[in-house]
This record gives sequence, structure tokens and C-alpha cells, in this order.
Amino acid sequence: MHKVLITGITGFLGSRIAENLITNNIQVVGLKRTESNTWRCADFYDNIDWIDLDENRAWKQNILDHNPSVIIHCAWIGVEADDRDNWQMQSQNISFMIALLEIARNVKLQKFIFLGSQAEYGVVDGKITETAATNATSAYGSIKLASLEIMKTFCEINQINWIWLRIFSIFGEKENHNWLIPSIVRKMQTDSQMDFTMGKQKYAYLYVKDFAKIIYEIVINSIQSGIYNISSEQAIELRTLIDKIKEYINPDFKLNYGAIPYRPHQSMHIEGDITKIKGQLGRIDFTDFNVALQHTLNNYLKK
Repeated sequence: MHKVLITGITGFLGSRIAENLITNNIQVVGLKRTESNTWRCADFYDNIDWIDLDENRAWKQNILDHNPSVIIHCAWIGVEADDRDNWQMQSQNISFMIALLEIARNVKLQKFIFLGSQAEYGVVDGKITETAATNATSAYGSIKLASLEIMKTFCEINQINWIWLRIFSIFGEKENHNWLIPSIVRKMQTDSQMDFTMGKQKYAYLYVKDFAKIIYEIVINSIQSGIYNISSEQAIELRTLIDKIKEYINPDFKLNYGAIPYRPHQSMHIEGDITKIKGQLGRIDFTDFNVALQHTLNNYLKK
């Protein structure tokens, strides 16, 4: 039976992964900071074996005592836009990852899953495969790439199955309040208009519950070590997403498209080719986008 340690378990992605695994009767150990807000885990809090990060480093021994077979490393310092070029902050992620890798070696871990990012590719303009050159344009993307090299080398030396997931755009219930969809919903509930770019950028939005299902399949199946894109296969214009939100939330709301210029080097089409991960898992069933968006919006309307 699998026992899975999840870091960053109180976050948007980590909490959804935990929920899915618990639903599928997989034992979950959650590593969190003492002060972390666990609101996303409220419905399944008691089903998690919690470990708090602490200054005396008892957390390391606690993980060893739990003896996980899989680690899913979701935690990352500096995910918000304002922190992505903070090199000091981003570099802190490396020492924490190395501590986890050393634990992985000591427990003879079967599988180490790391959440990477599309930011490793740099400016993307189209559908991109894992063989594309990486050209990070931020401290965030650069430190992710450095972490990849460390993880790959460490795991190969220590014969640990390693899975590096390059995550593209994900949406769904329980996002941070300042992210795109909840921000638009809040504006449409409290104001009469909002400024946007022309909104012609295309993103392959993946529903967070579908993402969690993919992680579950990676946990329970034999997967070849390597780098895998995680994306939906339906790229839609940002403008289309915003229009759908407007029709559902406030049809009279005014959308000022073109009021904001595109930022320099704006990517106009960001989509990950997922042929490689489908080659490992087989067919991946995605929730209909409109259904997923409705579930998401209903969640924010309740608040």
C-alpha cells in the first residue's frame, strides 16, 4: 500500500492532490508550516497524518518514522508574481529540496514527484514538447531548472524513480483570492467595468480536479523517470474565458478590452504537449471546460 508525503499540502494544488488520494484510500502524510492556514483541507483534515516544520528539525525524524513510499513536492517559496524575480527568496527552495532528497534516500523511497513549471521554457508561443529548449526568464524559472538538475542527479545516483512535472495553467475552486478568476468574479460583483488587454492570449486551462486525478495515476502506476508536461489539450483565448465569466456572473458588466497593453514579450499561445505522459498513463479524460468553469464559479459565488 502506498504512503504518500505531500509538501505544500495546504496550497491550491497540494490540497486537491491530498483530497483525491484520500478518496482513493491512499494514506497521506502532510508536511506544513506551523502557521499554515489549513482551510482548503477542512473537509478531510482528520484523514491526514500531519507533520509541522519546526526549528529543532524534529520534522525530519517524523518523516523517517512515517516511512513514506512516495513524496510529492508541491511546496515552493515565492509563487506570487511579485516574488518571482527575488533571487534570495527563490534560492531558499534548493536547500529544502535537498533535505527532502536526503530523507528520500534514507527511507529508500520508491518515487519522488516534483511540481515544476512552464516557466522553465521561458517565452512560449505555441504547443510545446518536453524536448524544447529551456530558457527561463525569471529567478523562479531558473531556480526550478537548477532544482531539476539536482533532483535528477541525486535520484539517479540513489536509484529513486523521479518524475518532474512541468505544470501549465490550472484553474478551479479554492484558488488564492488575488488570482485571475476570483479577482474577476469579485470585480463583477462589486463594480460595473474592468480594463483588460485585447485578451487574445491562448492558454490550455486544466481543471484542478483533473490535475489531481493525473497525479493519482502517476502515484499508482509505474512511470519512467523523466520530465512530463501537464496541461489540458484545449487552448482557449483569455477573452473567451472572461466572456463566459461575465455571462454567468453579471451580463451587464462592461469589459474594456484593449485598455491595457500587452506586456513586453507577451506569450500569445501557451500549451503543453502531453503526448509523453499519455504514453505512460494511457487515455486521460478531461472534465468539459464549461462544466469545470461552472463548478469553479459556483464555489466563488458561495463566498
